[in-house]
Amino acid sequence: MKRVNNHPDKIVEVTINPGLLASAKFLARQRLVFEYPRSGYGQYDEKHLLNLEYGYLGELAFLTYIVKYLNAKYRNIPPIDKFKRLQNEQFSYHFVIGQTDKGFDFRIKDKEIDVKTYGTALLKSKNDIFKYNLLIDQRQAQNHRADIYIQTFIIGHSGPEICVIAGFYEGLPPVNNHFPTPAHAIRVNELFTMEYFLQRYF
Repeated sequence: MKRVNNHPDKIVEVTINPGLLASAKFLARQRLVFEYPRSGYGQYDEKHLLNLEYGYLGELAFLTYIVKYLNAKYRNIPPIDKFKRLQNEQFSYHFVIGQTDKGFDFRIKDKEIDVKTYGTALLKSKNDIFKYNLLIDQRQAQNHRADIYIQTFIIGHSGPEICVIAGFYEGLPPVNNHFPTPAHAIRVNELFTMEYFLQRYF
């Protein structure tokens, strides 16, 4: 099955170990000073910082997932051949701090990938993700449109424990004007699986 279709076994789970969490916290602190003040002027509060942390956790979890796949794919070949083949994959992380990014986080060949993380709350169970949507703010989409959007969620009880990579969508889903701010939206159970993502792009 290429679509998630409400099957929890189709989603990807990446454990948030102390190193991953520390990296996200550090990067969020560095980025905070450069952020556009969306909700007013002056210093951001801790809630906004948490949104940045969760955003980085989503990106780093996706990177972890892809690196694990590539390491397995090229596990049994000589290092120089592995290096050449990885170059041919044309996968890259476009990490930006200090200036407005171009609206995407990764590239695979000529495709731009934007990783969206639900940063408003820590979810308690991976089954909760099916209550939500992949959301792309309409204003952001008008500024720049990525080719692929990936939705992630942070799961835990007292803190981040797992990052769930729910699936992906190619292009922009339809606009939903019923949200407080109009956004392109599609239900999580309508996303394509990450297994299909690997088959399609690697």
